[in-house]
Amino acid sequence: MTQQAPDSSRILASLKDFQRASVEHAFRRLWLDDDQVKRFLVADEVGLGKTMVAKGVIARTVEHLWDSGKRIDVVYICSNAQIARQNLTRLNVVGASELKHADRLTLLPKVIRSLRNQRVNFVSFTPGTSFHVGSTGGKGEERALLYRMLESVWKGRVRQVRWQRFFEGGMDRTNFSQMLRWYQPELDDELCRSFVEMLEDQDEKGPGGAPLLEELETCVESFTGLRKRPSAELNGQRNAIVGRLRQLVARASVHHLEPDLVILDEFQRFKDLLDADDAGADLARAVFDHEDAKVLLLSATPYKMYTLPDEPEGDEHYADFTRTVRFLAGEDRALAVERDLRTVRQCLISGADSGTAKDAQHRLQNELRRVMCRTERLALTPDRDGMLQEIPLSGADLTAADLHAWRAFDDVARGIGHHDVFEYWRSTPYPLNLMERGTYEIRKRFQAAVERNDSRVAQALSTGEGLLDWDAIQAYRAIDPGNSKMRGLTRDLLDRGAWQLAWIPASLPYYEPGGAYADPALKTFTKRLVFSAWAVVPKAIAVVLSYGAERRAMEAPLRAMEDSGRTRRTYSERSGATPPLQFRMGPGGAPANMPTLAILYPSLTLARAGDPLVAARELGEVPAQRAAVLDHVRSRIEALLTQLPDGQPGSRPDQSWYWAAPFLLDRAATPDDDELYRAYSQAQSADDNEDVQSRLADHLRAASAVDGLALGPRPSDLSDVLTSMAIGGPGVCALRTLSRSAGGQRSLRHPVLRDLAFRIAQGLRSLFNRPETVALLRSTDDDSYWRAVLDHCVDGNLQAVLDEYAHVLAELEGLFNSPRLDRAEELARLMIAALTTRAAPNSVDEVTVRPDRIDLTEHRMTSHFAARYGRAESTDKAAQRESTMRVAFNSPFRPFVLASTSVGQEGLDFHSYCHAIVHWNLPGNPVDLEQREGRVHRYKGHAVRKNVALFHAPAALNPAADDPWDAVFSAAEAETDGESSITPYWVYSPPGGAVIERYVPAAPLSREANRYRRLQRTVGAYRLVIGQPRQEDLVRYVGTGAGAEDWLQMDLTPTMVPAAPATGATSPSQVFDPEHDEPLLPPSPWPDPKTGDPRQALMAVVILHGGVLAINLRQGRGATQGELSLIGQRAGRNDMRGIGGQRIETREDGRWLTHTGRRELEEAARHLRLELPDDLAW
Repeated sequence: MTQQAPDSSRILASLKDFQRASVEHAFRRLWLDDDQVKRFLVADEVGLGKTMVAKGVIARTVEHLWDSGKRIDVVYICSNAQIARQNLTRLNVVGASELKHADRLTLLPKVIRSLRNQRVNFVSFTPGTSFHVGSTGGKGEERALLYRMLESVWKGRVRQVRWQRFFEGGMDRTNFSQMLRWYQPELDDELCRSFVEMLEDQDEKGPGGAPLLEELETCVESFTGLRKRPSAELNGQRNAIVGRLRQLVARASVHHLEPDLVILDEFQRFKDLLDADDAGADLARAVFDHEDAKVLLLSATPYKMYTLPDEPEGDEHYADFTRTVRFLAGEDRALAVERDLRTVRQCLISGADSGTAKDAQHRLQNELRRVMCRTERLALTPDRDGMLQEIPLSGADLTAADLHAWRAFDDVARGIGHHDVFEYWRSTPYPLNLMERGTYEIRKRFQAAVERNDSRVAQALSTGEGLLDWDAIQAYRAIDPGNSKMRGLTRDLLDRGAWQLAWIPASLPYYEPGGAYADPALKTFTKRLVFSAWAVVPKAIAVVLSYGAERRAMEAPLRAMEDSGRTRRTYSERSGATPPLQFRMGPGGAPANMPTLAILYPSLTLARAGDPLVAARELGEVPAQRAAVLDHVRSRIEALLTQLPDGQPGSRPDQSWYWAAPFLLDRAATPDDDELYRAYSQAQSADDNEDVQSRLADHLRAASAVDGLALGPRPSDLSDVLTSMAIGGPGVCALRTLSRSAGGQRSLRHPVLRDLAFRIAQGLRSLFNRPETVALLRSTDDDSYWRAVLDHCVDGNLQAVLDEYAHVLAELEGLFNSPRLDRAEELARLMIAALTTRAAPNSVDEVTVRPDRIDLTEHRMTSHFAARYGRAESTDKAAQRESTMRVAFNSPFRPFVLASTSVGQEGLDFHSYCHAIVHWNLPGNPVDLEQREGRVHRYKGHAVRKNVALFHAPAALNPAADDPWDAVFSAAEAETDGESSITPYWVYSPPGGAVIERYVPAAPLSREANRYRRLQRTVGAYRLVIGQPRQEDLVRYVGTGAGAEDWLQMDLTPTMVPAAPATGATSPSQVFDPEHDEPLLPPSPWPDPKTGDPRQALMAVVILHGGVLAINLRQGRGATQGELSLIGQRAGRNDMRGIGGQRIETREDGRWLTHTGRRELEEAARHLRLELPDDLAW
């Protein structure tokens, strides 16, 4: 349990100036002012970091309430599980042990007991699963929890078989019984009693109108002796009663939650809870209106700010605005706001004295600032464009084949009684092949027509127009994009050559790139985020673009197969190909893929010798000349090779040198590293998950045992290969990347970092083993593929790519304040997740028209270049898949295109490697347009990084900067001359720099093009007329140049506040010397289980292991027995037996700490939030 208050000054210091201003304004209004409010809205523009503002308010609130001595509960409510997963780690300012995440209110009883034992708690919910409990049987876990709660109060009363039968719901009887056996949550007695008391209340009615308890017992009695499945009627009664019980649990849980601060994220997504009259709204209000709770609302668009005159909602925006103000400020103040709004509008429209309107506007602004604040980025860019630029999607041409496809599709639709398929045809190619079965109504009718062999449908499809040619796909032949929008996207991405890239080019390359990465059309490439109104479109984009990319990559390998007389591989055979980077055994039982291990190995010597950033710094320019960097590193490698034997004489070069040299160089440079590597090898000796016949352990043992004296003559290009390995080897690059975020050069040798680096390299191996990547590198055989991989890594500046990715991840996940090893482990975990994520395959129907029938054959097509996001499924597995896909898209690796429906439109971050938005279908409102584009215009987004690197790259040459991106942004910030930190972190827009790209593939003269013109005309003006009724009138008036713009615009910007210095005593970087410093708490190897503190055992490890290490390193000798005894006494040990073994070993000159002991020492210090002195740390 955390015993000290969080250091809010340290947390606030990590925020930008305008974010701190919002924190202080919101906190003051909620907690300090004489006229403090219960609810406050932070309405900062999309992408400005409202989550960081919430983090600051949490820290200030916990600090403010700490001295009260009471338990502090923070409740975080967001619109979906994806946003929750993204933001929870950022908001948790009380330490991971305090974080409690109950998926839904009905499962809160699982953690209420532990909440009571914690000083600070963080609980998160989603409205859909928490407040809208519904009247169904819920999840199996919810029913098991209900059973256990009743059992805890009623004891044996519910242990009869009929109660289990009642609660098993739709689960198999055996499975539910097993669930009950292992499901033993630590329930809170007080909460369980509250729940049962509510159930036993005669006024608590069941779904049938009788007392709920009576209906429950009657229904349970019906399950006595029931051996088969219950009837539909009985099952319906049971589900309805369980639904009421779940509602009772939710109500009881809310009562016991006792929230102090409630955060409503993306508030606009669940405003229906504000004034609805149902059980869900009652639950929500019980949370919002709790007597001790303050409510912080986060939303860039808290109400519908603009309504086009032809929208069916009419003036709904006005009612929506006043409704929001009423929720925030109350009825009386909402009425005052309405009066001033009417005054402003009437004066503007009638041309009356502007002084009256200005006074009303001033009152309105002050009234709103009581309950909300808003910061915008637009004022800081030339022409208030927010770096946004519209770019035409060239090539989005309509062809005769498209019209033929429409005619065929329309004929099918008419034949099955479904009319007007124009919008389907305009949005997606091959709709009958790609629509999921059982989804769209037209697809259901088409399926039925096929099953009854409908002749009209067969006639309409007989030409094959508008149908996907599966034979062409099997043969890797080109297929038409099938749609004008898809044609434009294909030309924009595939025809420009993006299929040749394995990752997004580095924004800050350390040397001139090569291969495809040197192509001017690709050097500035960014990912594409596509939004569509139709669920079939993301699937179509994923299928068509991924196939198109793979087909282009396969052209050369297929041609080579033909030239050599081999049979061409078909599309269906792609998954059967053997991955080339494996750890196979040769015919004689010897490891056969040692070069693969060598490029994955995080060689300490190569990492030091071949850092391209260090080379660029020593050469004095970035990006440096490619040849100069290669020569610079090669000279170092050649010098290092003089330490190794030349090899035995022979007639042919020994190819083993390529893989053996990195291991031999490490052994020569650090003689004691062999022991380290053996321990490291053992940790990696398990069979590889991807390759069933992998023999990684055998390869590791062979590497550890290699003898340079036994090798033959060196190959003449050995120094060239090792140079490439030192600059671009996956393992070496990963090690350097982790070291930049975990202590710099001195941490390269750290075994944890080397272990993590090898795991990242294994993730890169997975990337290079994918069929589409293998085809891309176009190696002639497996034996030389590893060299093609190395060449691609060097061409693509892999080191700069990984360094940029680590910086982006640390910012995205809020890791900069984490202990360095925690940060490294989380970086590695996310990188591996991105590298090993594979999109779910897509089902595609082959439609074949035969003389007597229509056949539908289902096939599977992979998606890698492009992927879909936001499927209709709502299962936990689907949610996890969406989460991993978001991680992959926010990486430099594929997918390069993410196609989503509106589910990805709000609250999620997609800006890491994307600054291009494609509005496949236009939204109905300019606010939605802004929400979409806000996904890619965020803190340190891709466009901003490109521009900052373009103009401040020389700052990366500073040798004192471990992370070059810190140096580059610091240089850009220094240039701003004290302006808002929105520049350069959100907006950096030099002439000719990268922009937020907006693509709208609307056909000329179409209704869509006309609607887009309307959106363009109004999207800026609506900001000036917040909440006004009949905004069209005011927009028209402002648009005439009437001169009202200067005073009509609302200014809800909070006052800037300087950053206070961090003063907390619990800094995670506190340095502790185990040889000289007094222990922070009494060390004890065996703390008393009742009265002791588990941290005492950790402190004992730090004192004992650190004391021995201090003698080893500072005096260069082993510790004597007498010294060991004294150190043991300091560590709380009276008995020194059993301290040796793997941790402290006996050598000729005394006791030495082993690598295992050093790992334990650092882990113990890490958990105590201590840093060891530099001379004792790796």
